[in-house]
Amino acid sequence: MGLAGIALLMAPCRSSADSALWDNWAAMLRGRVPHERAVGLFGGMAYDWSDACFYLASWQALYDYEAIWLHDAPDGLGIRFEGNLGAASGTEFSGARLVASGNLLVVYDLAPRGASGIVPYVEAGVGLIYTDFQREGQGLRFNFNPVAGVGVRMGSKFITVRLHHVSNAGLDDDNDGINSVVLGFGVYLGPR
Repeated sequence: MGLAGIALLMAPCRSSADSALWDNWAAMLRGRVPHERAVGLFGGMAYDWSDACFYLASWQALYDYEAIWLHDAPDGLGIRFEGNLGAASGTEFSGARLVASGNLLVVYDLAPRGASGIVPYVEAGVGLIYTDFQREGQGLRFNFNPVAGVGVRMGSKFITVRLHHVSNAGLDDDNDGINSVVLGFGVYLGPR
């Protein structure tokens, strides 16, 4: 009875926190949470699959971590949402092929933003990717897309180097991944 009473007393608190988190995310999706927008260009080359390469245009939104999640976080911790669209080419398939992805990355600034105008950062996350081609043994065209990288923000500009992986995480018996090194650069369009 005591445990049931504690659970009943705690339920409204948890429900309230869950509701506040949902309200916060709903406000973010409607564009009502302050964030920075950016556009970028990315180019990558597979290092474990012949000469396959890809080029992506990217739209990004960077939020302070605490603006989305309802708990304290270290200064400089952010969440980046990005949508990417582009093309891949290589001798294993004919012509340019569509590539589209959406990623969620955690970004951590290694220096206070604006301190010297140059802010190095690290980033890591995962997303979903569609490739209009398949490597032999790849299994699926919709795959997971883990990403990790380092970058530098210089005022309103950024440059980043990433490791980029494409695989289906064992959802298909065929799961030969594609690993790439990616160079990206872009510009922040300002706060919103």
